Amino acid sequence: MITRPKSLKEVAEQSESIREFGLNLRDWLHELRRISSRPEAVAAVSEEPPQLKDKFPGGYIADAWLGAYAEHLSGMIRQPAPAWAFTPERIAVDPVFDEGTDNPTLRLIALGQSPLAFKRRNIYTPSVDLPLRLRAGRPTKSAGEKRKKNAERQRRFRAARLQELKALRKLARKHAGKIL
Repeated sequence: MITRPKSLKEVAEQSESIREFGLNLRDWLHELRRISSRPEAVAAVSEEPPQLKDKFPGGYIADAWLGAYAEHLSGMIRQPAPAWAFTPERIAVDPVFDEGTDNPTLRLIALGQSPLAFKRRNIYTPSVDLPLRLRAGRPTKSAGEKRKKNAERQRRFRAARLQELKALRKLARKHAGKIL
């Protein structure tokens, strides 16, 4: 069973064609919605993905998109971008315009509105979907993590009550001996 990629490295590892790359990248963007803390976001881009330029036709374009998203996400969370995102292999040789930008007007819009991280890699797109919404406070926990934490808390509570009970019994025996 293949799961949605949780990092850009997994996007690259699960891609066997440029079409699959696009689908995996979209799935990764959906997974970003679940991220609620900076460390989780950093983990999503920190590991270097394998290069795709020799894996399938158009792989060099996929490599550029990976580098662009890594830098763009890092900028959004005010963290340094990973060094791998700036290697020359992460720059498209020819300008790449997003799908649907065959129209000269749309190309001009893409040239003007592309984020810097994408322009640096020769990628021009009128909009970048990056659904990251970090929340203030503690990061969200899964139901499994909550159950585990509650079970640990119960064990500690029961152990403390058992220690108290033993101390009370010992005290009761000590006082029972004095009364007799």
